[in-house]
Amino acid sequence: MNPLRPWIKICGIRTERELELCAQAGATHAGLNGWQRSPRFLPPERMGRLQRAARSLGLVPVLVLSPLHAASFALLAGLSPGWLQLTAAPAPPLRRELARTGWRLLEARRALPGSMPAPTWGEALLLDAPGPAAGGNGRRFDWSLAASAPRPFLLAGGLGPDNVEAAVAACSPAGVDAASALESSPGVKDPTLVRAFCAAARRALATAAPISSVPTIPLRRELCPSI
Repeated sequence: MNPLRPWIKICGIRTERELELCAQAGATHAGLNGWQRSPRFLPPERMGRLQRAARSLGLVPVLVLSPLHAASFALLAGLSPGWLQLTAAPAPPLRRELARTGWRLLEARRALPGSMPAPTWGEALLLDAPGPAAGGNGRRFDWSLAASAPRPFLLAGGLGPDNVEAAVAACSPAGVDAASALESSPGVKDPTLVRAFCAAARRALATAAPISSVPTIPLRRELCPSI
């Protein structure tokens, strides 16, 4: 994967068919949600299967866990290391173990008025709207708040085909992340919306010229017989 290629992340993927849709539409990353209160929740064995399927299709999987504690950390033992999206810093012993085993942390932060310091424990920053869930709230925030955000950052929060171009133009993120605005019902991706979002995001990111890019992980394609 080109290290300067912007992220187009579709979060809350639940099936192999949705992964195929994302790959065909031009997404670069697929979010797999391990937060149990989400309608997009995946049990560990299902998450592992979809992680392998994503890589076989050329998508970079991003695992969403909130919070990360000893019990949830245990489920990572059977998964290939990659990006892990968290809303709170892991305890120092867990953070050291994550680094030792090859996991990279995406620091998800709520966009609030005031200064936005650089990531304190993640390798990259994702800005989302305030809300009760670990992503997928379907709420947007005032994109002018991102003007003071450290670069590079990913933009999330109520993004869809109808507003992603305006969002990118407003704050020049290094990538975008969408979930609920691309669904026909909670947890079910709508093919038309996914295709339209990816097309609009590609157009916008191609002209936004972000100052810098989010780090990438070399993609190890893994064969998945079900694809």
